[in-house]
Amino acid sequence: MSPTNRNEPVIAPPTPVRAAASALFGLAVGIMVAPLAPGFQVIVLILNVGAALLLTFSHPYRRQVRAEVEKRGERYRTSAAQVAPLFPLWIALMALPLLNTRSWVLMAIMWVIASAYTWFIYPHIDGTAHIKPIDKTKKK
Repeated sequence: MSPTNRNEPVIAPPTPVRAAASALFGLAVGIMVAPLAPGFQVIVLILNVGAALLLTFSHPYRRQVRAEVEKRGERYRTSAAQVAPLFPLWIALMALPLLNTRSWVLMAIMWVIASAYTWFIYPHIDGTAHIKPIDKTKKK
């Protein structure tokens, strides 16, 4: 195994799942600056985050992820390394409602930024970034 392959994940999330979940997480952030009633914003936020998590963790590729984790003798569970990359999105969710500006253009900009960020961190969210190839050349 070459050194360049050692850092590549064994399993990659399917592109349609990654794209849809990223768009849903992005919309959840962007909706907070839309010119809508706060109650409606919260409803859209909760529905989008719920749909993104449901899509991520109920997709059939999760069986392959679970099998790969258990093959290594590890427990299949959510870790802090999966949740930590979501912190900037959480900060945005808390800070954006404090802006006095409400516009659809700003909402679209925030949607794109949050979606792009989520696209890059998605393998950390679903845990596939942490499943590296087993290095059989290690000496004990």
